[in-house]
Amino acid sequence: MQTDCLSTLTNRDIDITKAIPLYQTPDHQVYWVGAVTGGEEIECNAYLLVDRGEGYLLEPGGFDRFTPVMEKVNSVFSAQSITHLLFSHQDPDVCGAAAGWLEFNPQLHVVCSALWQRFMPHYMVYNAKYQLMKDDGLTLPLKGGGSLKCLSAPYLHSPGNMVVFDPISGFLFSGDIGAAVYGDGKPRLVIDDWNEQVKAMQGFHQRYMSSSKAVAAFIKSVAGLPIKAIVPQHGVIYRGEEVHKFFQWLRALPCGVDYLFPAA
Repeated sequence: MQTDCLSTLTNRDIDITKAIPLYQTPDHQVYWVGAVTGGEEIECNAYLLVDRGEGYLLEPGGFDRFTPVMEKVNSVFSAQSITHLLFSHQDPDVCGAAAGWLEFNPQLHVVCSALWQRFMPHYMVYNAKYQLMKDDGLTLPLKGGGSLKCLSAPYLHSPGNMVVFDPISGFLFSGDIGAAVYGDGKPRLVIDDWNEQVKAMQGFHQRYMSSSKAVAAFIKSVAGLPIKAIVPQHGVIYRGEEVHKFFQWLRALPCGVDYLFPAA
């Protein structure tokens, strides 16, 4: 079983109709299980993390993504063995499928910022089991002895924003941080051209990230982590040296109020 599937992945290789392995060992696997609909809505990435036979679904997606994401999950793993749903923030493109998953399995744990516990019931009629991340973070123990590190990244773009670091794979599941929107409709999971990537992510970050100060605080908070890849909810994955290039680029970019009101 190949461990580092991501390092050799190219956009020519991907089949968006299938689950795509990003990291695989006998005890720990990560898959892309997103759905590409070709509609007017922004395309979204969803990720399945499996540790010793227990599943964690990150960024389950919108209402219309429940069925295609479920099908991809079941192609590589029993969806019934998913124990946790992780939501980086409260937006419908992240949380819209929550009701479907909780109807399928009411025992699922919902992991999100503590700020959103009162808002999540608007997506579902179920009394969910919550594991809430406060501003000082949250650690989720894994069956294999490791853990997922849920880290607060407030105002990027949500006031209650969560990123998740998996020390085993070295993946930082970053939510909207790192998002890119390409206009040509071609499916991508990795970066082919850095200059084109900058064009695809600049407008999104300038408008959706709240301020350069929030960006600087986030970059400082993850500086000591051994990040091998940044895995966002929209767009493509940053690998190896691209991680450093992204943080360097983002640190220098005027965002949010600093972009919209530079003279204030």
